[in-house]
Amino acid sequence: MKFFPENASSYGSDVDFIFWLITGVITVASIIVIFLILYPILTKNKTRTREERYKKGIGFKELKLIYLGIFLLAVADFYFLYQEGPIWSSIEESLPEKDLHVIVMGRQWLWEFTYPGPDGKLYTDDDVKSINQLYIPVNKTVHMDIQSYDVLHSVFIPNARFKQDALPGRNITRWVKMTKTGKFPLTCAEICGIGHANMKATITVLSEKDFEKQLAKLYKK
Repeated sequence: MKFFPENASSYGSDVDFIFWLITGVITVASIIVIFLILYPILTKNKTRTREERYKKGIGFKELKLIYLGIFLLAVADFYFLYQEGPIWSSIEESLPEKDLHVIVMGRQWLWEFTYPGPDGKLYTDDDVKSINQLYIPVNKTVHMDIQSYDVLHSVFIPNARFKQDALPGRNITRWVKMTKTGKFPLTCAEICGIGHANMKATITVLSEKDFEKQLAKLYKK
C-alpha cells in the first residue's frame, strides 16, 4: 500500500523520513495519552476513594507522571530538530551548483515556464517559454525562480516533495533534482480564484540528449 506518490527527487526520501518519524512518535504518544485517560475511567472509577478521584496535584508524588511526560516531549522535540535540521538546511537554505535555470511564473490560471535561449543566459531577449509544460533533464540540478504575475499561487510537485508559494512582486529561487524520467504533475496548492482547480501543469523529465532535442524545438517556435 502506497501512502505517497512515487518519489522521483533527490531529497524526497529525506522528507518522507521526517514525516514518518514525526507521525510514528506522535502516534505512540497519542495512544499512551488516550490509554491514561480511558483506563481509570473504564476500570476503577467506581472503586476509587474520594481522595483518589480528586487529587489536587500537589507535590512530586502526584505530579511525577506529568513531569515524565514533559521530559519525554522535550526529548522528542530536540530529537526532531536534530534529525530535521540538516535536511531543512540542505533543501531550503542552500543552492547547489545549477545545471539549468528556469523561471516558473504562476498566473490565473496557468503556469508559464521560461528557459534560457541559445545564449545560455536567463532574462535575455532570446529566452523561450512553454505553457503548462516544464521540460527538465534527469539527474540535473534545476534552479527555479518562482514568481507570480497576479495573485498568490503555490508550486506543488508531489513526486518531488516540493512546495513553494509564489508571491506577487517577489522572486524566490528554489531547486529540485529529479532522479527518474517520466511525466509528473505540477499543481497550484493555493486557492487563487475560480479557475484554481484547473491550474495544472506537467513536468516531463528527459534524458540529457532528449532534453537538448526538446529545447531545440522550443527555439524553433
